[in-house]
Amino acid sequence: MEKTMPDNNPIDAQQHSALPETPPAPTDAGQTILPDDAAEETSEARLRALHHDPEIAAFLVAMRQELPPFWTHLPREQMLGYGGIDDEWVPMCGPLRVEALTRDDSGRNWSRRVCFLDRDGNLRRETIPEADILDKPRSVCAQLISAGLAIEGNRNDIIDLIRRWPVEARILSVSRPGWMAGTDAAPAYLLPDGKLLSADPQRGEAVELLHARSAVPSSGSLDGWKDTVGRLAVGNPALICAISAVLAGPLLKHAGIETVGVNLYASTSSGKTTALLAAQSCMGPPKLDRWNATNTALELACRLAHDGTLMLDEFPARPSPAILEAIYMIGNGTGRGRGNHKLILEATAHWETVLLSTSEKPIERILAAAGIQMPEGIGVRLIDIPAPSWEFGLFKTLHGHGSGHVFAETLQNAAREHYGHVLPAFVDRIIAQHDLMKETLRPMISRLRSKMLVAIGLPPNAKEGPVLRVLNRLALIAAAGEIGSRLGVLPWRKGMATDALVEIAVIWHRAHAARPPSTAEAMAERLAGYLRRNRHRLCPPGAEPDPDAIGWCDERWIYLGIDAFRMDIASGMPAGLAVKLLGDAGLLVPGGEQRSYQYRLPRHVDPDRARVYRLDRQRIEGG
Repeated sequence: MEKTMPDNNPIDAQQHSALPETPPAPTDAGQTILPDDAAEETSEARLRALHHDPEIAAFLVAMRQELPPFWTHLPREQMLGYGGIDDEWVPMCGPLRVEALTRDDSGRNWSRRVCFLDRDGNLRRETIPEADILDKPRSVCAQLISAGLAIEGNRNDIIDLIRRWPVEARILSVSRPGWMAGTDAAPAYLLPDGKLLSADPQRGEAVELLHARSAVPSSGSLDGWKDTVGRLAVGNPALICAISAVLAGPLLKHAGIETVGVNLYASTSSGKTTALLAAQSCMGPPKLDRWNATNTALELACRLAHDGTLMLDEFPARPSPAILEAIYMIGNGTGRGRGNHKLILEATAHWETVLLSTSEKPIERILAAAGIQMPEGIGVRLIDIPAPSWEFGLFKTLHGHGSGHVFAETLQNAAREHYGHVLPAFVDRIIAQHDLMKETLRPMISRLRSKMLVAIGLPPNAKEGPVLRVLNRLALIAAAGEIGSRLGVLPWRKGMATDALVEIAVIWHRAHAARPPSTAEAMAERLAGYLRRNRHRLCPPGAEPDPDAIGWCDERWIYLGIDAFRMDIASGMPAGLAVKLLGDAGLLVPGGEQRSYQYRLPRHVDPDRARVYRLDRQRIEGG
């Protein structure tokens, strides 16, 4: 005899359950229409009858409505079983429901999100790859058992239940927060705790962040933060820099900058950790990660700081060689390559982030003392700022507090009371003006960078070089502070963030200039590396002037322009010292004029006979 499809819960209520079955739908002739409020009360009563916890009750209702044919639920035993009516009922497993299908942003790696009650009655969720459901039913059941699901029946029947479960909901699973790909029409930003901020409140597809930070409710209010932490930052350039850096994270994409790092260095009790706590309060509770975490933990922290900010306190005074890998990883925005169990190389993680860090000495000096050379190019991405540059260490003004210690305690207490408001509010307002932001941010950064160049004594139209790349990053931080002020997120007057970051730029450049290459050999290495990277910018004799050119070259000599020499070769040091060191190395050849190492070009090279520095090409290229 052909088996007929039973109701979802056909077991006799008195025999198997304390709950009555759902009554059959009334016919049209006898239909009684309940008022809306009465219908709502009936629905709430049924939920309460299933479970005292509303979330679990709603789960059970949805599960009972969606159960595939021949499956039933016994509420008293909290068990799903197979069979009923004419068949003997067979217990299979605890209550479960497939609530959604998940996939990554490339449309691959499909999985099923299984929600279930564990043996303690807690609601849990596990993500089961579709491939495992097909290929590894034993492993799937083992995963569910390990997570707390009671399984009493045949695993093949349970796998069949999961595969046949009717499911319409979709979840987009992403590996990093920040701006969502493909959302230019309706910008959306995912916070590190998995909360989505979107210009489209009706965005249909749910988004889930893998390895999201535990969601912590915000504390206090935005106005409370502005009246305390924000107000105490006024007049303190380092605090303004740190807070503005947090807002620079969501602007990296629009600025075309991949990594910004600011390291505040000073001896203990200078206020540098307090600055990080104040900045952290823009995002969440004032708790900081540390440099001494494992590289795997740091990589995960970097990934969760994509399009945002990473806080790392206390760079180790005695770093291990492994710290070099961490610096490479953070500075280059790239994780380690990995293979999976099928010996296939997985996609390498990438991120763009703002790093705020502290140390007792410049990181480059700490590495040098340990015999570790700072990776080339990282120095312009990880900017060392001397913290004790003001009257009270990191603080320039104490706003009436009796000492730096009292001021720091007040600031920390305020950060513990009001947190988690500034960054979401800033991103919400950026989303509302997304198109305008894309158009105006880069010109704004260019203007601010020009102000910084003038402040450190360089021409505002200076060409590309290490100094310019550092200032570009500081200008982004200044722009973030100015934008935050204009949008009403920060309680600062117009120009305050600019003034603070210009002061920071001057302090950085002064400290940077005090740490030049100290030997002729080191200076020669700097010159050779620069020329290798910029060989394409050297013109042949008599060529038309190129605005991007740094000089000329022939078979015997390299004629380096004065601006390129001062901006790039002598970056961070007096030009005269760079000239002397290169002369000692035998690479810079004087032009025959007294008291000058400069050389006037012959007319066949440059009709205008510009002054240059003449370098021995054969010795440079011959090593």
